Amino acid sequence: MGVTIESNNFSADMGYGGFNRFRTKVAQLSHVEFGKHYAKLENTMFLFGTEIEEYFKKYDAKTNELIKENIVTVEIANFCYQSDCEGSIDQDQAKQIYEKIKDYDDNICYGYAGRSDCAMFSDLKNIFKDCVENGDTIEWS
Repeated sequence: MGVTIESNNFSADMGYGGFNRFRTKVAQLSHVEFGKHYAKLENTMFLFGTEIEEYFKKYDAKTNELIKENIVTVEIANFCYQSDCEGSIDQDQAKQIYEKIKDYDDNICYGYAGRSDCAMFSDLKNIFKDCVENGDTIEWS
């Protein structure tokens, strides 16, 4: 069980960890400050009850502040914070993200490392480029 992210002409399979790595990289490439803020989600693993509620009150307030200060757009934040299990973005969101990621590449496996078609950053970038150039949406489930 994992995530398949797809545009009209491209798709990539990955586990939830790979999808998280990709969205973390999108956050970092969007703006250093937003990338650092987004990475703080990793701190929530052992929080429960009122502790996690208080954490997210402060976290969400900071997210809204970053949007208000134009450090990150609401469209990029929307991509980063949607459910891992199911989500979608439109062409405008894809264009904003593609502008931030188009000049970046790495050798990190975002997909399943044992597969011959393991999703790499360049594969994920192609999904966003396809949506920008050909319209429609990017969806994952």
